[in-house]
Amino acid sequence: MENWYKEHFNEDYLRIYKHRNDDLAHKELTQLMKFVPTMKGQSLLDLCCGNGRHSRWFAKQGFHVTGVDLSPTLLNEAQKKEYAKDIHYVRSDMRELYYKDDFDVVVNLFTSFGYFKEDEQNKKVLANAYHALKTNGYFVFDYLNPSFLENHLVPFSKDVIDDLSILQYRMIINNTVVKKIKVEDNGALREYEERVKLYERQKLDAMLEEVGFTILHTFGDYDGSRYERNVSPRLIYVCQKRRIGER
Repeated sequence: MENWYKEHFNEDYLRIYKHRNDDLAHKELTQLMKFVPTMKGQSLLDLCCGNGRHSRWFAKQGFHVTGVDLSPTLLNEAQKKEYAKDIHYVRSDMRELYYKDDFDVVVNLFTSFGYFKEDEQNKKVLANAYHALKTNGYFVFDYLNPSFLENHLVPFSKDVIDDLSILQYRMIINNTVVKKIKVEDNGALREYEERVKLYERQKLDAMLEEVGFTILHTFGDYDGSRYERNVSPRLIYVCQKRRIGER
């Protein structure tokens, strides 16, 4: 299941995560973005935009938004939603971006990182975000907190969503959080898997700085609270692309 992300983000994914909606995007970003100096009319890249819930929030704030995702299903769903004509949606693997000095802000939200087994492949995603930014641009990077996850992992859950029975099994294997999902649909069974490699703060700090970023803020949740290793649910960065030689 090394390439799990190529199959997983489909119609069942939309049902499983239907609670991750525009209202929640508003709650997640309203306070967090107060720490990022921005203005209306700036260009923004939503890297791994999914069905566009964050892209739409940024469009409402007056940004010129480009949303990139690999899933044709999620991009098709985004095109049906509000502000679709104002948002430029692009299908691409996050490792294969060719933007350079194009955006004032890049965001990578809702743990859209750590999908790849090799560190260098994950690091390439951060490097692509760096290259896509204009000098002095900002990168908002929203990742899970591995220490919190390990202490609060729910091994099994069962939900009924849209008449579908959703069984989710969660475990940590070889420093990777693995979620196995079974969808029971009128006797039919569909199975999926999610894999996210776990990176502690020290390692992520190093990866971000190695690609060129200056780390400005590190938060433990969307409310801008301080990151604390054992109690914060998230690990969220605000970084800046400084001029060469400037720190």
